[in-house]
Amino acid sequence: MRRHSTLLFVLVLVVPGAISQSSRIGTFDRQAIVVAYYGSPQWAATLREKQAEMVEAKRANDQAKVQQLNAWGGQAQELAHEQLAGEAPITNIMDALQPAFQQIETSAKVASVVPCPRADIKSPTVDVTPQLLDWLKADAKTRKMIQELPQK
Repeated sequence: MRRHSTLLFVLVLVVPGAISQSSRIGTFDRQAIVVAYYGSPQWAATLREKQAEMVEAKRANDQAKVQQLNAWGGQAQELAHEQLAGEAPITNIMDALQPAFQQIETSAKVASVVPCPRADIKSPTVDVTPQLLDWLKADAKTRKMIQELPQK
């Protein structure tokens, strides 16, 4: 009988802590992460790939591919501007950040990571913007740009 009461006591101590940690939400400054993403090595790699495709398309005299890549560049730039202004979803950035979210959820002991501001968050929040900036390898120039963004 004593064995059962000890087990119950342990469960009572462990479960409340687990519940409070898993109900916390990691949040990040949307504008800061948009700036950091488009200044990141990940985005630079994407641009290098597209530039290499452009060189190859021009070499092959593939005008359709050249036009397609030029259109992609214009659309990507327009999307970045709209995302920074808060006028477009950041789906592509959220997708790229999935590995970071998994790491941060564990290290910051949060249930999920979401952009802010969000009025629908009822749980306690933890700002994980610094961890995301580190993951994106935001340099001093990028961090200075972020600090100079107008506050909303």
